[in-house]
Amino acid sequence: MKRIWIVLGVLLVCGALATPVEAAGKGWHLRVFAAGIDPDLDVTVPSENPDEVQIKGLSDLGFGASLEYQFNDRFGLELGGIWGSPEVELSADIPGYGHLSLTDSMSTQVITVDLDFHLTPNSSAFDLYVGAGIANVAFGDLHYVDPDGDPLDISADGELTWSVKAGLDIALGKESRWAAVGGIRYINSDIELNNLDEPDGDPATLSYDIISFSVGIAYSF
Repeated sequence: MKRIWIVLGVLLVCGALATPVEAAGKGWHLRVFAAGIDPDLDVTVPSENPDEVQIKGLSDLGFGASLEYQFNDRFGLELGGIWGSPEVELSADIPGYGHLSLTDSMSTQVITVDLDFHLTPNSSAFDLYVGAGIANVAFGDLHYVDPDGDPLDISADGELTWSVKAGLDIALGKESRWAAVGGIRYINSDIELNNLDEPDGDPATLSYDIISFSVGIAYSF
């Protein structure tokens, strides 16, 4: 969480340095960006054989897009999405094999609806904003194969949850409709894992909070 506050602090400083010119106008903002997906998943769960399994989520670079309608100088409503395929690693110490590690990419889709608050309405150089709203998180299934060639298929279910973010748009010229964009988003999320080979088994529900950093470009119209 420390890095979130560092990035937010940098964004606030940049916003404070914005040159007050004429007020920002209403309208649409289309943003397209590369999105880093960094899940906070690193747990050890009990198992029958072996006794325990470590589950770890790895980072991935995906992409995203959003469309905001800013209906006055301060507030806007934004619909967005983030897509990526971070890997999920299963590892354990197996008698007769030693340490075993299996990985598979997990399709991840996050659809967001945010209410944005623009902090620098009097600047034509910077647009610093924060937002909060709902996020629908969906995951694809995981498919592993052990050293003996036996498959392990796991379904991964997401949820409807909440999200907060901060962003900074920097105008690419005094009268330009284009801007460079950067931001950070925190998504509070759980993931439910089910072994498809044991449909009567109990699912494992794990915390899967996501931090997403984004860099891209925006067009206002």
